[in-house]
Amino acid sequence: MSGTQRAMAGPLKLLRTTFQRWWMGQKDNHFRIVSSLTVLSLAATIWGILFLFVLGGTTDDSKEMWVPWSWIGLIVGGALAFWMVPEFMMYLGHKAALDEILLLDSRPEVLRRRKEAEEAADMLGPGYQAHLVTLYNDLGIKVGSRFRHIKPPGVRISESSIEADEDLVESVSEPWDEISIESNSNDSSKFSSWWNTKNSRLSFLLPGAKILREADANRAILGFTSISASLLLYNMIFGLAKQGDGPREFTVDLTLMLTGDSTIHATAPHFDGVSGLLAVASLMMLFLTRPSNQESQSQSKSSKTSADIEEE
Repeated sequence: MSGTQRAMAGPLKLLRTTFQRWWMGQKDNHFRIVSSLTVLSLAATIWGILFLFVLGGTTDDSKEMWVPWSWIGLIVGGALAFWMVPEFMMYLGHKAALDEILLLDSRPEVLRRRKEAEEAADMLGPGYQAHLVTLYNDLGIKVGSRFRHIKPPGVRISESSIEADEDLVESVSEPWDEISIESNSNDSSKFSSWWNTKNSRLSFLLPGAKILREADANRAILGFTSISASLLLYNMIFGLAKQGDGPREFTVDLTLMLTGDSTIHATAPHFDGVSGLLAVASLMMLFLTRPSNQESQSQSKSSKTSADIEEE
């Protein structure tokens, strides 16, 4: 090896060692980092393709300043997506396996798949590790040394406190009170659990983002995405624009708007690429604000526990 090659190998080796050390120090955030980089790289790649080849940004002099940035997004985003998407799919595979195990209520089956579950939880981070520890506690499985420091999320209510609460309710309530409460809960339980959830599908997809476990944050995303999806769909199907004093029956074409076209209105119904992508993205985000499977499982377990106590 020549002197020049040694001089170049030194900084490269130092840079690689520094990155590896930083990456291992972020072990609990690997899934969040990979997910974020995958979304950003795909978004940059899609934007580059749309702007350069679909919207004709290279032929519009008024958007000349965006052309080099779009090329950078396309090249860098595409190269990054080439490496990150397979890694992201691997994490999703572990997440799917762990989600399946977390829904099990058979102790032998969980013990049989214990190694698979712990490897997946170790890759996905402390959020999933906490749910696995909760499952172990529910099924009476001893927690190994790997996850012994993990604290399960929430505080479980003991059966004695449940019985005490039931005795207190029975002493101050009448028979018809139970009927009205059950009727009201059946009517609004689904929307209430969605509106007040702190464990949305998005929070489990990105366990490192603690703000997503706040009910107010989930409500803000729910409200914004539902309004956005409604406006976009209504605009494409019925139209939001009008000409003169006529009715609102013209669709605003966002694709033509981005290209700087002088005519951006079309008779509804009219569908364009940008509006369709934004509508699909809004609907996907809206779906991710729903309560996760883990929360539904815990609610069903608590209802089963209450039913068993009443039978006894």
